[in-house]
Amino acid sequence: MTQPDQKEMFEQLDKQRQQQLRVDRILKVVFPITAFLLCVICANYNWQSTVGTFLVLVIAFYAVGIKRMNLYMALAMIAVYCFIDIFLSYGSIPPSALGRQMGTMLTFVGIIGISRPYIDRWYASSIDKL
Repeated sequence: MTQPDQKEMFEQLDKQRQQQLRVDRILKVVFPITAFLLCVICANYNWQSTVGTFLVLVIAFYAVGIKRMNLYMALAMIAVYCFIDIFLSYGSIPPSALGRQMGTMLTFVGIIGISRPYIDRWYASSIDKL
């Protein structure tokens, strides 16, 4: 038998879960668009790098933004991908390419990973105001 305050708590938790699912639906559309725009900016000058960068960004955005996996693990995988991609694209690791690709990718994935709780809070407060 549930107490009235437990029932209220379960209702609030269900409401919070529904709001998080709505935010997830929105982000599932926004993340691939953002990943495409970023891969055009930071990919190296071949189509393999563009496709690989797009896939890595989409996977990383989903991992840290929707699945809420470990941010540091996603950043480490991006760093490894960037070193491999730059080496395969240029035959060496020029600092300008490293700064452009790795710096951009790490920055945006970090922003997504850190800002997700704030996005949920903002969405919940905007729904409460209606």
